[in-house]
Amino acid sequence: MPGQENRADLLKSEQRNAGPHACATLDDLKDMVAELASFKMALDPHTIVGITNRAGTIAYVNDHFCQISKYSRFELLGAKHSLLNSGHHPPSFFQEMWRTISTGSTWHGEVCNRAKDGSLYWVDTTIAPKLDASGSIRGYVSIRYDITQRKLGEETLLEENLRRERMEILLRDIIETIPNGVAVYDGDDRLALFNSGFQDCYRRTGPAIREGQPFQEILERAIACGEFADVSSGDDGRRNWINTRLRNHRNPGRAFLLALTGDRWLKVQERRSASGYIVGVQTDVTDLKRAERQIKLQAETDPLTGLLNRRSMIEGLDAVISSERTDRYSALVLVDLDHFKAINDTLGHGAGDVLLVEIGKRFKESVRKSDFVARLGGDEYAVLLVDIGSEANAIRIVRKMLKGLEAPVRLGRKSVNVSGSFGLAVVRSTKAGTPLEVIKRADIALYQAKRNGRSTYAVYSTDMERSIRHRNGMVEALRRAIERDEIQVALQPQLRFLDGAHSGFEALVRWKKDSEWVPAAELISLAEQSDLISAVGRSVVSATLSVMRDMKRKGRVPGKVAINVAAAQLRDLNFAKELLAAIAAHGHSGSEIVIEVTENVILDRTNEAIGVTLNRLSEAGVKIALDDFGTGYASLTHLQRYPVSYIKIDRSFVADLNRGYGNGAIVRAIISLAHDLGMEVVAEGIETQAQYQSLMEMGCDYAQGYLLAKPMLVEQIDAYFLDCEAKRPVAALVA
Repeated sequence: MPGQENRADLLKSEQRNAGPHACATLDDLKDMVAELASFKMALDPHTIVGITNRAGTIAYVNDHFCQISKYSRFELLGAKHSLLNSGHHPPSFFQEMWRTISTGSTWHGEVCNRAKDGSLYWVDTTIAPKLDASGSIRGYVSIRYDITQRKLGEETLLEENLRRERMEILLRDIIETIPNGVAVYDGDDRLALFNSGFQDCYRRTGPAIREGQPFQEILERAIACGEFADVSSGDDGRRNWINTRLRNHRNPGRAFLLALTGDRWLKVQERRSASGYIVGVQTDVTDLKRAERQIKLQAETDPLTGLLNRRSMIEGLDAVISSERTDRYSALVLVDLDHFKAINDTLGHGAGDVLLVEIGKRFKESVRKSDFVARLGGDEYAVLLVDIGSEANAIRIVRKMLKGLEAPVRLGRKSVNVSGSFGLAVVRSTKAGTPLEVIKRADIALYQAKRNGRSTYAVYSTDMERSIRHRNGMVEALRRAIERDEIQVALQPQLRFLDGAHSGFEALVRWKKDSEWVPAAELISLAEQSDLISAVGRSVVSATLSVMRDMKRKGRVPGKVAINVAAAQLRDLNFAKELLAAIAAHGHSGSEIVIEVTENVILDRTNEAIGVTLNRLSEAGVKIALDDFGTGYASLTHLQRYPVSYIKIDRSFVADLNRGYGNGAIVRAIISLAHDLGMEVVAEGIETQAQYQSLMEMGCDYAQGYLLAKPMLVEQIDAYFLDCEAKRPVAALVA
């Protein structure tokens, strides 16, 4: 049998190694086996027993040894114990073991062996030398216990711990990649995990933050360092702030904002996890808050002056009206700068902007901090006087604002005087109505202030509103008159100073409403304020050209006929084409027509179309006359810029011509200047023989005024020409 052969071999080997003591060795072995058999009864039934000789050859194994190694006893006996080496332990492990037992000491350790099927198993091993009677080592006895399950559990636990360590490292790596601040607090509210982004959120205390610190300690240290911007300096306020923050932290819910010093903001979102941890994410939203603030600022303020805008003013007015206080007394003031357009056009838009900013500053200095000052657009401002107490107090502040405009404003090298018209409407919270209704009342008062001569104020009254309703009715009537072709013209003759002969007419607009003539100034004002001026202008052109055609059919010579044209017409790029087409359609030539424009019209630099229109008309033979010369801001450059053929001296200069106010010198200079520039001069408003005589002596070219003839309707023109044929009115007057 194989087992018997192994035993025989083992015995022979022992005898060879023992030499002359072979018999004693065999006897000893028999004794040892017998001894082990006796010990076997006392051993734990699960004990694994093995015996080797000094060279490590297996001499004995029990059944449990075979069971765990999966080798039979016959395969094991006579084999080297290295047969079970799993390779798990390094050579030094066994070197140390052999060094211990070879000196006669007992070795104890945990050994990983490999079974016959390749599986690994662990045994708790104690190896003791087997000594003979002389104390020499004859072999080794090993007592082993299967600890495979325990070791597997330990390995599993170790692997789990390693996995957890790796996961924690991975988690830390992940949260480090998050730009937001991340902080995790355990069940005791101590900081368990955080990233560098969390430290960056708190610039003053961040470097000192450590794991294990309680949340409250971190919070109080941050407060002590001045980390938060909205913590009250008082003890009560500070404690309330801390309690609120702790409550929000320990009962996490909706996100909230933290204001930090240095105009920084954090958005904090905290929640409690299923495991009881509080996880917080803190996002720096400073740029977003600043952008929101800038957007809000842009939405609420005027970008030029920094004042509130119309929207903000309406919201403030609505808040005043909606107040629950029934005794609240406020006032809305609308302000419109006088003649701002002329300043803007002459000095440029840059200077105009500087002026608007300066006026806004003056208004803010004139009112209280609780009041609202807004720029509504252009040169229009609004001031809401809140809780002013009485109308008298509101008027007092308005007068202060008026006085604040008196000081000249320096614009570059020039200093300009500014004035404004103020409209005031009282606001009683119980009777105010809507914000738009209040604004409408203030606007009515502003309109009245302008009618009163500007540079003044007016307080709204119901009489003003009746006046506005009347005006609106007039506008609608004018609109219907234009549609029905009811606009007429009156022609005022112009005569030559040289011989007193007729030279032409100026066409003046006329409108009869309900059998009464509407004053021309009121008609023009209505048209300008209601955007009907161009329509009125077209009616005047059509009526004038028709009258000229009728005169020619009767053999009359109209001469040059002047037609007043508004800026709105000249800005229309189709105006020149339409006018020339109408002139031709009525059988006239361009040289028979004179277009009269005021100084303010040619000063309008906001639209180059005016210059284009005037040049086109001039090229077609139409003459250009500059009306009201000397009353505006025109300079010699404007006379050179446009193709002006006539200058009309304003009636204000003619009226004071002989009163010693220096007007004579001014008129003489104007006439001389015009002639030097190749232009002719028309003097209007002549009412006395003295005025006529002086102008003739100064070399003026054409005369116009009541002294010569009043404006006449179409049916009066025939009589005028008959009178001209019978006598020469001017010659008779000056004789």
